[in-house]
Amino acid sequence: MKLLSLSMHNFMPYKGENTIVFPEDEIRNVMIVFGDNMRGKTSLLNALRWVFYGKALGRHLREIPLHELLNKEAAMESDFVIEAAVVFEAEGHRYELRRRALKRPMVAFPSRPEDFQVSVGLQKDGMALPGHVVESEINRFAPEQVSRFFLFDGELLQEYESLLIEGSEQGRRIKEAIEQVLGVPTLINGRDEAETLLKQFRRHQQRDLSHVVGLERQAEKQAEFQRRQESLENDLAMLREKLNQTKSERSSLDDELEKVDSIHRAKTRLDHLRRRQSEIDKRLGAISVDKQLTLRSAWKDLLQPKLAARKEELYAEQTKMTALLAEKSALESKRDDLQQMLNEDTCPTCGRPAEESKRYEAGKLLGEVEAKLRRISVDYVSLGEVNARIREIDRLAGVGAASRIRALDEERARLDVELTKIENDAESLSDQIKGVDTAEIARKRVLRDSLLQEEARLERDVDDRTREIDKVKRELAIIAKSLDDLPQARAKRSSAMVKVCMAVEKLFEESIERLRKKLKAEVAAKASEAFAHLTTQKSYSGLEINDNYGLTILDENGARVTVRSAGAEQIVALSLIDGLARTGRAAGPVVMDTPFGRLDLRHRDNILRYLPTTTGQLVLLVHDGEIRRESDLAPLASRIGAAYEIKEVSPRHSRIERVHS
Repeated sequence: MKLLSLSMHNFMPYKGENTIVFPEDEIRNVMIVFGDNMRGKTSLLNALRWVFYGKALGRHLREIPLHELLNKEAAMESDFVIEAAVVFEAEGHRYELRRRALKRPMVAFPSRPEDFQVSVGLQKDGMALPGHVVESEINRFAPEQVSRFFLFDGELLQEYESLLIEGSEQGRRIKEAIEQVLGVPTLINGRDEAETLLKQFRRHQQRDLSHVVGLERQAEKQAEFQRRQESLENDLAMLREKLNQTKSERSSLDDELEKVDSIHRAKTRLDHLRRRQSEIDKRLGAISVDKQLTLRSAWKDLLQPKLAARKEELYAEQTKMTALLAEKSALESKRDDLQQMLNEDTCPTCGRPAEESKRYEAGKLLGEVEAKLRRISVDYVSLGEVNARIREIDRLAGVGAASRIRALDEERARLDVELTKIENDAESLSDQIKGVDTAEIARKRVLRDSLLQEEARLERDVDDRTREIDKVKRELAIIAKSLDDLPQARAKRSSAMVKVCMAVEKLFEESIERLRKKLKAEVAAKASEAFAHLTTQKSYSGLEINDNYGLTILDENGARVTVRSAGAEQIVALSLIDGLARTGRAAGPVVMDTPFGRLDLRHRDNILRYLPTTTGQLVLLVHDGEIRRESDLAPLASRIGAAYEIKEVSPRHSRIERVHS
């Protein structure tokens, strides 16, 4: 398939008529569309999706309601026509597909999807085709299942990155979508139909065997397990439905909260500022009290010079008296030792009898000591008074009022500046959230968090039910085998049909697994080929595929690279999508809302060189932050066949114009 042109009328930001013409040259097969964020790049992607499949996707890949596709300015001017038309070639024929939504006659202002009437027309080589064949004709060359491989944006890449998480519910859903594109569901439907027939014939078998003597218990046991299986399958279906509903509700809340995230941040910031304002007010009050107490004791600082001099005098007297006291104590101790020696006639040191000459010297020394003691007089009362006066002076120690008051004034000035800034910021934030129900935002955040917990619980329940169903199926298989060994059971036609259905179901299961292995091997090979072209790390040996179709990088030794960057995740996801696209469809157009934001220049160059070689047409929707026109487009300059720019007319009105590449 080759796209020739796309026309839009009042579609999202594109008011009135806007048309783009795609490049048809096989070599110059690249079209670049430049546009700032929020100007309408993704809307081009959605215009193609809507005209082909009747739906446009928003955040989290959720469908955008039809009435929200109408340009807002056109609606204000009472122009309620939404239209998109695409001209393309496929299988040697020229097609024109047109989808139009018109306001119903009795509706004044459309505010819901039901307020529009939608019509679809398809011309083939200038001849209009009947309405009932339009969908089947489109599905021949662009079935919706493969649209994810030629219409995708950055969110799709993030979705594919989750495939690495073994056993995740999101990975399971994407795996089912991948297998649907690759043709596995055809076999799965056959297996499911065989299983439905198996259940029917088992019921017939139970009725037949319940009348055979000796087989009543086996029949009842089989019936019990089949009832258990049906009950579990009903539970599983309800759980999955509830899980999908919960995810949808949570996604809606995520979208709503994302829109008011700035309000929530403002409210959180305002609450923080008000708490800080309260803290500052309390501290300013404490500073005032502290300053008053400091001033009350400031007179002590004036006395400090005289008190210091007097304290020095008292210290001198105290030292003198203390020295006399120490001297007297030492003399008294010496006197006591000499007196003991004379009284006991022994040396106090060695305990031997004292010699006469030593007794004489001791007596003489004792007299001298006693004479000195008589001359020493210690006035204990005066010493106590000196100590008391020193303590009194200590109680009058200065408070450093000047430095303390200076520090308090500096802190007050700093806090006053901070308080003024807080009051200004708080006023601005209050204006920002004025009229917004912040309590409702808080309620939705709590509800969103509870839905996340509910999702996790439901996913666990889904896994539990699936394991229980597998266990019941194994029990039923055991019962079937035991019945097959009994002649009375084998004689019944229903038993033969059960055996045939089990064999057919097993055949489908084995075929499904063989096909899955074959497809996974083919996808892995083609993805590895793409990865070799895209990655800048040439030492990697390739990619390994898991049961979810997720890919892991292998190093030069064949070992798994378990830690990789966000840019590497994108390269792997792009490789997977390229491998899937080349496995599941013939080469055709690819419209990519480019995800180059996390990639370095070398990876970007590799992608720009490689993608045009694997697609019939490549349309890149970019902004200046991803692609610099002057330098980044050099690798594919020779491949560019057309370039457009989205220009802002007003916040609700964009226009797309052709420019020189």
